[in-house]
Amino acid sequence: MTGGQMAPTTLEGQKTTTSPYGRDPEKIGLPLKMAEIVSQFERVAYVERVSCNTPANTRKAKKALRNAFEYQGKKLGTTFIEVASNCPSGWKMTPEQSLKWLEERVFPYYPLKVFKKPDKKEV
Repeated sequence: MTGGQMAPTTLEGQKTTTSPYGRDPEKIGLPLKMAEIVSQFERVAYVERVSCNTPANTRKAKKALRNAFEYQGKKLGTTFIEVASNCPSGWKMTPEQSLKWLEERVFPYYPLKVFKKPDKKEV
């Protein structure tokens, strides 16, 4: 999507085409945790971070998207789904290595979870 440039979510120390020595938080700032940030806004009904790195997580991601459209359709508020994914070519790894890196480095910093959901009585 970005061509390998550093993104707001690039991890500390992670190398990209525009940060060949790795993200330096002293110069660039820390990675943004978008789901955590968006979940604090008013009138936001549903926020979840998902991934499609395994069949089970792909099913969870599909459910999260269905929920987001349902809650949005019921006018419960804004919904936000963040998808954590690998980028083998940008990370200069094999697909297998990139999936392992996703699990070992990305998920600890960006945990997969529901950050905000409507009360059951609203749904």
